[in-house]
Amino acid sequence: MRKVFATLVVFMAAAFALPAASAAGVKVGFVNVQEIMAKAPQAEAARAQLKKEFGGREKSLTAQRDAIQKQEADLKRNSSVMSADKKSSAEKALRDKMNSFNQDMSSFRNDFNMKRNELLQGLQKRISDAIVKVAKDGGYDLVLTNGVVYASNNVDLTKQVLAELAKSKN
Repeated sequence: MRKVFATLVVFMAAAFALPAASAAGVKVGFVNVQEIMAKAPQAEAARAQLKKEFGGREKSLTAQRDAIQKQEADLKRNSSVMSADKKSSAEKALRDKMNSFNQDMSSFRNDFNMKRNELLQGLQKRISDAIVKVAKDGGYDLVLTNGVVYASNNVDLTKQVLAELAKSKN
């Protein structure tokens, strides 16, 4: 009960302080981080790096999967005319290929996710630095990102942050 009351008091204090802050000339901005993640040159470079590094493995895994599906279809189609030993041998070979494929796919996903997360952390740091630079250069007191229901174009700094990121493509 005390936590609820304390939370209510904090929200009420913030509600009363916000108009006072507005009257005092607080400069507020908004940045659409999702748009920046989609459009920033560094994000494009990260996607290109992932494609370059993992594209070959992905194609190889796709070919491996297609071969397994073809082998599985052939086995289903021909199993009625195969001897029991030949059928058992073909099923074992198919299982072995599927197990190998699943291991390769798991390894690929782990490697891909690790590299993507590494690149994402660097990108998020650069975006944060660009937001701070734009905010300081523009004299903003507060810059909001996610969770904003509405922000007019007057306070939207997304294009300025994208321009800042474009200046430093590396």
